[in-house]
Amino acid sequence: MFTDAIELAVAILGLGLVVLSVRQARAKGWAASLQMAAGGFLLMGASAIGIVGFVAGLVLSPVAWAGVILLGVAGLLFAVGQKLEVPKDSAKPGAVGESGRAPKGAVDAGPKKGKKQQQSSSGDPELDDIEAILRRHGIQ
Repeated sequence: MFTDAIELAVAILGLGLVVLSVRQARAKGWAASLQMAAGGFLLMGASAIGIVGFVAGLVLSPVAWAGVILLGVAGLLFAVGQKLEVPKDSAKPGAVGESGRAPKGAVDAGPKKGKKQQQSSSGDPELDDIEAILRRHGIQ
């Protein structure tokens, strides 16, 4: 009942826009007038096929708002659950799997060096990095 009144008001508003666009055609130009008329016809068409009543029914319905709130709570709970989820294979980051091997795609950092071993005979830090990479891969 109330949505019918809203549909009628929107249709009258659309008709008013069409009439105003025809009257203002010479003052504002034809392009602006045609765009205003298109907006008026759009409002009248939406009222005629029931889109305005559907939207008004959703906006004015407390049951629809309760549904929107429940959907929001569900989304929030899902997002929090995703953040709190821990992978099954490892409780700590960097842990080795049950097989004793490193996970697929892991790179071995190589042996840790003391301060004495970090200084190379070449003295060039770039060459030291290259030598360390080659040693890690077993190339000497």
